[in-house]
Amino acid sequence: MLGKWRAAGRTTGRGKRAGVAALSAVLLAGAGTAIGTGGTAAAMSGGTQLPRPGAAPWLATLAVKGDGPLLGRASCGGVLVAPDRVLTAAHCLAGGDVHTLEVHLGSSVLSKDPGTVRDVRSVTLHPRYEILPSPADPTKPEWSSAANDLAEIRLSAPVRGVRPLPVARHRPRPGTPVSIFSHGLTGDPETSPPGQDVRGDVLRRGDLTVRTHQRCAAQTPAVVDEASVFCARDVRAEHAGRTPAAMCYGDSGSPLVAWGRRGPELAGIFSFAGETAGKACRPADAAFADVPALLPELAPGLLPELSPGLRPELSPGLPPGVLPEALPEQPVGVRTRGHR
Repeated sequence: MLGKWRAAGRTTGRGKRAGVAALSAVLLAGAGTAIGTGGTAAAMSGGTQLPRPGAAPWLATLAVKGDGPLLGRASCGGVLVAPDRVLTAAHCLAGGDVHTLEVHLGSSVLSKDPGTVRDVRSVTLHPRYEILPSPADPTKPEWSSAANDLAEIRLSAPVRGVRPLPVARHRPRPGTPVSIFSHGLTGDPETSPPGQDVRGDVLRRGDLTVRTHQRCAAQTPAVVDEASVFCARDVRAEHAGRTPAAMCYGDSGSPLVAWGRRGPELAGIFSFAGETAGKACRPADAAFADVPALLPELAPGLLPELSPGLRPELSPGLPPGVLPEALPEQPVGVRTRGHR
């Protein structure tokens, strides 16, 4: 979730940040921290808890280094795609000092298990990453969206004993079931009852359905860049009258998983959601960076490891029981890789 961080600075060509704000800003009182000037990271309300160890061993949690509890230092999510590489949202890192950052892999309950911890060797933002001011009101940074919102983190050492999450070959089609895995807030602190702890200690999975671009764009006044972004929403829960999974502060950078013929595959990285329409932490279409489309330009060195022969292709049709789209409305430092 892009949210409130964008007021800290402006964007220049190719989405590079002008100026660097405070090293790590307080996300929301007691709720977590932000790594870069990208400030508030977005998390999930609703969804299914996954407290079992090893539920998502490839899941990464970015955190500010420190002696305090991990739950209070955690920020954006991410995903291990090679033994020493993690993908996350570019807005989580833009303008920040990655010397302050560490990456935790595979933790299901942050307060009980920090997972495997690695420092950051370097960070690369997608060369065409940029913040897109809302046409409805360009002066409101919280209404802005993003394009090409993807970044690669190189870890200080490989992670052994964990199979990286394969990358899908193509963007999933509208109507395809997908799932987001995330730690983060379980509700908006500004509207939750006083004293309620909304920090996302336990890993959650939100089961969503991929939307058409037209439906997604109609839900927000923000720019939805079709070339680099696709959307998903928990339409199944909404249609059944259940509480749907909704993106909130802390989910940014978290992986969206599609279920291929041979298992889970990385399809997207969470970028922004209802805050662009004034509906933070409420049911809305969630926008994800299109990893299969953006990875070749961001990290061409990963392509041999993620070649088509090593990753399963997404199922071409809808599995039985999936609701059709027609149903009602679910060296250390940051750098930008130059164009080739």
